[in-house]
Amino acid sequence: MQQYACPNCGAPLIFRSSVSVQSTCTYCQSMVVRHDMHLEKLGKVAELLDDMSPFQVGTTGGYRGKQFTLVGRIKVVYSAGTWSEWYALYDDGSEGWLAEAQGAYMMTFATDDPDLQLPAMHAPMEQAKIKGDEYLIEDVKVVTYAASEGELPFSFTPKETAKSIDLRAANGAFASVTIKENGRQLYLGEYMPFESFNFQNLRTLDGW
Repeated sequence: MQQYACPNCGAPLIFRSSVSVQSTCTYCQSMVVRHDMHLEKLGKVAELLDDMSPFQVGTTGGYRGKQFTLVGRIKVVYSAGTWSEWYALYDDGSEGWLAEAQGAYMMTFATDDPDLQLPAMHAPMEQAKIKGDEYLIEDVKVVTYAASEGELPFSFTPKETAKSIDLRAANGAFASVTIKENGRQLYLGEYMPFESFNFQNLRTLDGW
């Protein structure tokens, strides 16, 4: 964990992960990128609308015997709605992403697959091969990164767009591919029920 001073307002800015490069100041909402030992202000992040999420920066949980803390999130917008991607920092130093959308929860992990084969058209029901297994494309959408809070392992600019491709294997395994101008990233994971994560330090919401 490292603490800096926000270059805009001077408030304390903490990076819990050694690989995090971007954070949002909780006092002035400035987006800040870390370059070695100094910080650069990118601008102000858009205000996160209250989406009644039970999570917050600092929420903890467990996944398959490992404990994690949610240290940041990105709000993603597309034509049919929104969802949140929470950056999960595990106690052993590994990282994951907890997706939260319409009451469904999914943990995924960034992975490399140099032999990833996607169909040229990226159309639903088309076949793809990931790590030697056959997947079917379930959904393809253009998304916009609308806002963020906390720290992230990469930098982005508000209103940045990407193509998001969701895929499913016959055995139920889930995969997601994000395609941007500078390349693509594969994520593998699974859907899990809310109760299985044993979350702690949740937001206080009416009805929960």
